[in-house]
Amino acid sequence: MGTKKGLRYYVIVFLFSVIAIVAYVGYLALKEGSIDYDLVRTYIFVPPLFTGLLYGFDKIFEMIFPSKTKKQDLEYQNYLKQIGQAIDDECDFSIEEYRRLRENSGFQKALGQAYKIYSNGETEEISFQFLEKKFKKNTNEYTALNVVIIEVKKMMENS
Repeated sequence: MGTKKGLRYYVIVFLFSVIAIVAYVGYLALKEGSIDYDLVRTYIFVPPLFTGLLYGFDKIFEMIFPSKTKKQDLEYQNYLKQIGQAIDDECDFSIEEYRRLRENSGFQKALGQAYKIYSNGETEEISFQFLEKKFKKNTNEYTALNVVIIEVKKMMENS
C-alpha cells in the first residue's frame, strides 16, 4: 500500500485480466470444439469490473490507512503554514524579500532541518546553534531563521 498506483498500474491489470479471459475462453473453445458466444458476452464484463473494483478498494484502503509519507507530508505542510504565519507576524518583509527566501535553497534546507529538530529532537549533527550559524547576521535569512527557531521551540513545548 505504500506505493503510488497510477493509471499505468490499472491499465496493466486490465490487460492481464483481458489476456486471462481470452486464454480461458480459448481453452473452453478447444475443449468443447466451439465458442459459446453467450459465455463470451458474459466474460467481457469481467476485466473492467475487476479493474474497477481493484481501484475502488485501493482508494478506500488509502483513505482508511493513509501511507506514512502522506501523514508526514501533511504534518510538514502544517509546519510550513505555522512557520510562515510566524515569519509574517514577526518580520516586516516585502513581497520581493519573501520571494527571495522561498527561492533561497540554503534557507529552504534550514527550514527542513528545523523540521527534523521539531520531529526528532536535536542531535549532534543538527541543533539550534548549528542553524543559527548558517547565515550572516543582518540578513533577511538570519532574521527569518531566528523566528523559525523561536517558533519551533514553542511548537516543541506544546507537543
